[in-house]
Amino acid sequence: MNKTYAEQIAGWRQERMRVQAEARQEEIKQQYAEAARERDQAIANNDMETAEENDNYRQNLEAEWADYNPPQPPQMDPRLQKFHAANKTYIDQLVSKHGNEKATAFLNAVDARLTAPRNLQDPAKGGMGLARYSPEYFERGRDFLELYSGDVSGVAYEPNATLTADEAARISGISGQAYNKSAQVLQQQGRFSFQQKK
Repeated sequence: MNKTYAEQIAGWRQERMRVQAEARQEEIKQQYAEAARERDQAIANNDMETAEENDNYRQNLEAEWADYNPPQPPQMDPRLQKFHAANKTYIDQLVSKHGNEKATAFLNAVDARLTAPRNLQDPAKGGMGLARYSPEYFERGRDFLELYSGDVSGVAYEPNATLTADEAARISGISGQAYNKSAQVLQQQGRFSFQQKK
């Protein structure tokens, strides 16, 4: 596919700007190091006026560097990503109803309740003291959402994640091996709902 003249010029400009930005960033690194040396030498010579000028220059270079390299948002913890993926429908409904900011505020309030230290004198005022993103954190978080989300946010929480065999075994109070053996028997008997004819 041939590019139009305007597309070629736009590409050329973009490449030229990229090269200029890289060159300027290299200059900033050199100027920053040089200003540090001059500042430190001025301090050693007790020339505070020159030291201050060089330090101010370094601050200006830091600000310019930040323009080229803005801070990146922190990566989401993989355990939280897994929770979001398993509860995508609920989170999407919450954001749809309240917007991203209010939905985030609601989920942050739940997080605060789960992670805040316990108050032994007045348990109603304390949190649960759970380690963030621990298995118990997510378990109690799902319980909390199931109990309160519908009333507080207007969006009922219905976990849409399917239980794993290990979770089902734990809930049933039996070993994973016993659970899997029972599941095999049920499957051989054709008793799972997906095996039933409609």
